[in-house]
Amino acid sequence: MKAILENCRGAILDFDGLIADSEPFHYRAYNEVFQKYGHTIDPDEYWIEFTSKGKGIAGEIERYNLKIDVKPEVMRREKFAIYSRYCQSGEIKLFPDALRLAEILRSRFPIAIASGSWGHDIRAILGHANAQDLFPIILGKEAAGREKPHPDIFLNAAAAMDRDPKNCVVVEDALKGLQAAKEGGMACVIVRNRLNQNIDFAGADLVASNIAELISLF
Repeated sequence: MKAILENCRGAILDFDGLIADSEPFHYRAYNEVFQKYGHTIDPDEYWIEFTSKGKGIAGEIERYNLKIDVKPEVMRREKFAIYSRYCQSGEIKLFPDALRLAEILRSRFPIAIASGSWGHDIRAILGHANAQDLFPIILGKEAAGREKPHPDIFLNAAAAMDRDPKNCVVVEDALKGLQAAKEGGMACVIVRNRLNQNIDFAGADLVASNIAELISLF
């Protein structure tokens, strides 16, 4: 961690599963859509295929050779609407340790959120927790042409902080985030949680067993 921080001039944080305990709600939204078309998503498989690898709806359809008469883009829009209702309701909570981590990082250099969720959903969740002011730069799905594992959103976050990507550290919990950070030339710290315990994060600069352990390294 000391070596990472010596080169660091800005920190980029993922949101879902790292700052917000939102992944179960993403699952519920996706599953509700699939059940409409006669399929139920296995929750254990979801955490790996949807969340960490980023295969999404198209990957689920391909894996199970599903015969669904609407395009994945239509299903995604249906999922977005369902998930946004959860965000607006205040049901999704933040991890307390994640807020502490953000405070520590912000005391040292600029920070940004770079997430595959829509910016308005991120702001709604932060707003319910009175934490929006902690994150002055929030980049959501709309902020990049390509999603993770492409590096676009991380590169855009570095630009928003006026930092060289090679001087930024990404804090992630997903394989697609690690791949995006590495492709963007950035150091990447992985934080394990209850959902990603069995994923191999080879190539990460540091893997912490939880946020509390990461905080203890500062």
